Amino acid sequence: MIMASKKEIFEFLADWAPTETALDFDNVGLLVDNETDGVKKVAVCLDITPETILTAKKMGAELIVSHHPVIFSPLKKLANNNPAVMLIKSGIAAICMHTNLDAADGGVNDVLAEKIGLSGVVAVDSGDGTAPMMRMGEIAEMTADDFAAYLKGKLGCGMVKYVAPNKSIKKVAVCGGAGEEFLFLAAENGCDALVTGETKHHINLAAKEMSVGIYSCGHFVTESVVKSAIVKRLSMRFSDLEIIELNEIDPAKYI
Repeated sequence: MIMASKKEIFEFLADWAPTETALDFDNVGLLVDNETDGVKKVAVCLDITPETILTAKKMGAELIVSHHPVIFSPLKKLANNNPAVMLIKSGIAAICMHTNLDAADGGVNDVLAEKIGLSGVVAVDSGDGTAPMMRMGEIAEMTADDFAAYLKGKLGCGMVKYVAPNKSIKKVAVCGGAGEEFLFLAAENGCDALVTGETKHHINLAAKEMSVGIYSCGHFVTESVVKSAIVKRLSMRFSDLEIIELNEIDPAKYI
């Protein structure tokens, strides 16, 4: 089997989602390296956890590509069950594409917009010099309550927490994961609602005050949609690689 190098794979992903577009707090790139440069098998996941590492090791992967960084906060100690340590011991490298993949064309937020059926999708510049993350488009007009049920069906999420505006929903903004801060940008652009992963109480109060709907569908659900896009792009570029999307389960449970 023909092998690709970690450098080739990283450069390809960085061309799609340039690392310089990641937000200042972020940590992206080839975060864990190993001694072997050649790659035959790649595992794709949202989170690098002990479970995803063991699965990747069992399938013989030399590289994991994830959305969330395996090293985010400063490491103050190392232990055998630390994912970064487990990767090194398993001989597996890790490329992590986070907020740069949120902003990328065809990245997290474009895939999320497509998943919920938005049409006429455009990227919205936040005006702060960062790469545009929020997307907005339109759906067939429906009530705020019907839109919540619609999202639950489209995303297959365990629940939808929402603040309903006193109007119907047609123009919709999306920002997966922790995108609640884009509520105000959505309002400025005349959106009826923002779809995101999670919201804090004060954001919910602001949404009610502005009568802009905000729909929290879960961090995991709103970002895991990008895994298939990563697999598709890697497969098109590296046809000789075996690329596998790992099965992950939302750690949160709902009743």
